[in-house]
Amino acid sequence: MKQLPDTALLERMQAYNDKAAFDELYRRYWEQLYMAAYARLQQDADAKDCLQEVFVSLWNKRRELQIQGPLGPYLHVALKYRILNHLRSNHNYQKHLDLFAAVPPAVFSRADDRLVLAEIQQIIQQTINAMPEKMREIYILSRQEQLSVREMADQLGVSQQTVKNQVSTALKRLKDALARFK
Repeated sequence: MKQLPDTALLERMQAYNDKAAFDELYRRYWEQLYMAAYARLQQDADAKDCLQEVFVSLWNKRRELQIQGPLGPYLHVALKYRILNHLRSNHNYQKHLDLFAAVPPAVFSRADDRLVLAEIQQIIQQTINAMPEKMREIYILSRQEQLSVREMADQLGVSQQTVKNQVSTALKRLKDALARFK
């Protein structure tokens, strides 16, 4: 396997589900991709997670892939987008936390913290359930699936601006629903 070029290994993966061919490609590219991911993320676990997702995607999509040119640059571009999605997801996660940060700390200093938290969670769930179907779907893809705006737009067949508007409106509805906790 070590003597075969990348194209031959890819062909073996695609045609015969050859795990050994995949393993060889993994060995060839893992270190350089890890170094690139770590240089950008500065976190070992995050770099490894992104790299793992790139290789899992390579294996899962092996039959559909039509890579033009060498595999190395393709993997680097795939890693770049995975890192961007990771950073975007962390940003979305932070936005989600910011929604909870809007609830004043005094609310949580009461003796009935668990009840208040349960009530807040119930209000959030009810608000999400009351959203129009498309808005709810976009909100869930954004916050729970952590998809990027572009990924959601592509998946749902709508414009990126529509996705942004729907997420913004959903967050406003949630903020309004939690306003009484101020």
